[in-house]
Amino acid sequence: MLLLDDHPLVMEGLKNRLEREQDMLVVGTFSEPQEVLKRIGTLKPDVAVIDISMPSMTGFDLAIEIKRTYDMAIKLIVLSGYVYDEYVHKAYEIGIHAYLSKQATYPQIINAIRQSMLGLRLVPEKMTTLPRADQLTPTEKAVLKQIALEKTNKEIARELAMSKRTVEYHMAAINRKLDVKTRVGAVAKGYEMGLLERLYD
Repeated sequence: MLLLDDHPLVMEGLKNRLEREQDMLVVGTFSEPQEVLKRIGTLKPDVAVIDISMPSMTGFDLAIEIKRTYDMAIKLIVLSGYVYDEYVHKAYEIGIHAYLSKQATYPQIINAIRQSMLGLRLVPEKMTTLPRADQLTPTEKAVLKQIALEKTNKEIARELAMSKRTVEYHMAAINRKLDVKTRVGAVAKGYEMGLLERLYD
């Protein structure tokens, strides 16, 4: 199987544990999705265990590319720190066989891998509730986009033709709906949830 995660300690720990199983062999570990696409054809893993939140390319985009080329020949398992309903639903629409939290135990991960090899798909028993990002107004979305571009309040006000006080009002609303306290937190949550990606579509 193949492992993709941008946290080396997480990946190395998982690799070492999986290879203690007699029926499992890790043929490659990666921290970059693009490297996976370059090597997966040569390595020919039966299963790919991938993270969703990656710096250069989301795990969802990678999964779509793998499914497009290899279909059912490579079973896909997501191991993510974000078990939001929206993420889980999207994963199963793509054709992923199992979506697991990074808090899952090694036996649970091993079971998911074996079940996927049988063609079975595992759905999480409990899924967390998404913050109210879907309730952002068009103006709040525009402000969030400007925040992500590292614009100051003054620059945002000029770009969106509003006062600095109005910008501050919208930022407070964004923080409340995303359940964060800072600009950095709002941007991070936006990327984690795929919200900023949607803004750029």
